[in-house]
Amino acid sequence: MTGSVAEPDHSRSLRNQALAIFCVMVGAYFFVYFQRMSVGVVGYDMVEALGGTMGLLSTVYYWTYAAMQIPSGIMADRLGPRMSCTAFLMLASAGSFLTFLASGFWTAVIGKAMIAAGMAVVYIPLMKLVSVWFPNRDFAVLNGITIAVGNFGAIAAAGPLSMLSDAVGWRDVFLVLGAVTAAFAILCMAVVRDRPPEPGRPPSGEADHRRTVRVTEGLAAVFGSGRRFWNCALAYFLVYGTISVFQGTWAVRYFDSVYGFALSAWIVTMMGIGKMASTVLVGAAVSRGYVTSKRRTMTLGTACFTIIWGVVFAFAGRIDEYWFWFAVGALFGFFGGFMTLSFSQVKEWHPVAIAGTSVSAMNIFLFLGGGISTTISAVIVGTDYSLAFFTELWGVMLAFAAVATVLVHFSREKGESP
Repeated sequence: MTGSVAEPDHSRSLRNQALAIFCVMVGAYFFVYFQRMSVGVVGYDMVEALGGTMGLLSTVYYWTYAAMQIPSGIMADRLGPRMSCTAFLMLASAGSFLTFLASGFWTAVIGKAMIAAGMAVVYIPLMKLVSVWFPNRDFAVLNGITIAVGNFGAIAAAGPLSMLSDAVGWRDVFLVLGAVTAAFAILCMAVVRDRPPEPGRPPSGEADHRRTVRVTEGLAAVFGSGRRFWNCALAYFLVYGTISVFQGTWAVRYFDSVYGFALSAWIVTMMGIGKMASTVLVGAAVSRGYVTSKRRTMTLGTACFTIIWGVVFAFAGRIDEYWFWFAVGALFGFFGGFMTLSFSQVKEWHPVAIAGTSVSAMNIFLFLGGGISTTISAVIVGTDYSLAFFTELWGVMLAFAAVATVLVHFSREKGESP
């Protein structure tokens, strides 16, 4: 009788500990998106004060973040999420303080690179913790919640950040971010644990969560899995590239320059709200069994995302109504969020022992997409923020989205033949 009571109590304690760890890590992930999207709002003020170009300031974050993905996955699997996150959140904090103190453009670039490197070691360790601490059926919804919280950070880095920057200046924004990031590093060290304590069995029920897999073995397993990996990776490369270009870099400048809108940052806010809604709804639908095929769901969402890009391209410079672009922004974010299911689809093909490696392998393509696409956009737009150059850029992004739809359609999910 005593054992039957103690077991539920022990399970409840583990569940509460798991939720506490998840909350700390998701709180840190809020600032991953905030830092990533902040350049689109305060970057112009930084360039005006320090010189340099907006394109370089934006792309350095994506390139650094992409370069850190494989190391992040390796550290999550080998060193553990707790130590990895603590150390690199402190690096991001130092980068924020350096940006605050920057007297020249290249100092700010180094600061942004440090921020990107530090923030790159949050999402993958978080997914590793979810894989170890929670049942497999919860992965999709917890990943959806994570992305939703991140997009709340993107929302805060749009309209609200614009108001804050106007009030206190961009330097003080990074001073506050440095302090907050350091606080999360301390919380990570205090609260996060790499795995459930003995004698409790990991809630995931995965027998191999403690098994050590060689780095080369893990990477070979992921990269050698054909359409089970490459179609989703390349599709998200293209989709996230278009999101980085529009939501993360040029939307505010586009609506300011072409339409003379006073509320451009709030259109970007609508993109974040739309993506929050879709990631939570789709993740919950998968976890509750309402979605029977991740592949078909992603194909539908990405096809709709392509249609939205078609609207952005076709109506560029033609409609100057706020209501129209607010609606387009919300739908852009909503259908752009469907591709988050690709993490669940790819992860299901691989054991928990290489969960960090499999997620990082996916994540590197997101930020390569962001880095390459924003670099291309900087070449197309340059410093001449005219309708003709923006229209050309939107056409390229429309093509990217269309190709992504085809790639997702021909991907393979668990239960289908490879």
